[in-house]
Amino acid sequence: MSFSAAERASPLLRASGLVAGYGPLQVLWDVDLEIGNAECVILLGPNGAGKTTLLKALLGLVALWRGRIEFRGQRLEGQRTDQRVRQGIAYMSEVGVFPNLSIEENLKLGGYYLPRREVQRRAQELYVMFPDLVQRRGVLAGSLSGGQRKMLSLAKAFMSGPRLLVMDEPSAGLSPRYVKEVIATLRQLHGAGLAMLIAEQNLGFLELAGRACILEGGRIRFAGDRTALEQDDILRRSYFGLQETPDAGRD
Repeated sequence: MSFSAAERASPLLRASGLVAGYGPLQVLWDVDLEIGNAECVILLGPNGAGKTTLLKALLGLVALWRGRIEFRGQRLEGQRTDQRVRQGIAYMSEVGVFPNLSIEENLKLGGYYLPRREVQRRAQELYVMFPDLVQRRGVLAGSLSGGQRKMLSLAKAFMSGPRLLVMDEPSAGLSPRYVKEVIATLRQLHGAGLAMLIAEQNLGFLELAGRACILEGGRIRFAGDRTALEQDDILRRSYFGLQETPDAGRD
């Protein structure tokens, strides 16, 4: 995927001062976030930090109380979720699939806004990318293993040909083997120019990212490149319980 000089110079998505919650409960407190074209940003934080609320606010699934969201230079506040999807944002939730629909039906739903011929073309491309799905395209998604369902949810999200893929805990419920497969697939998609925002607790996903943000208590506590995060022992111990391992053979 190629980008114009203007696209390279400005962020793909810019969110500023986001405030949101549920009923009287405020969850997000003046959150700022930027994602560049073809950039992968990892959103880290413990359960209850507000990661899912932030992702849903970006998609319009949770109403903003205050703040501004721009995608490709266009304001998104007030737009419906389907309008944001049409502009190029795809959302992969923790569940991600409709268990009572087949693999093929799930993929068709992922490309709901595309012409029929384009849906067929993209489905064939994705069957090549996800060979475990092609032989079972008529099988109900609910009968798949956890890893296969996760691959289907990723394929379904990618059906619309998004510029930005927003993912909520893609490692949830997966064995270490499937976590590695998901990371490898995301690396392939990212290499093709797809921007990604991944909310995670699994630090293995850091290998995909150029930048990371830590969300705690609905506030951004850290935002910087991956190297800065990995080298900050206070952050590593405070948020993830990672202990520094002494070098073997140190005098």
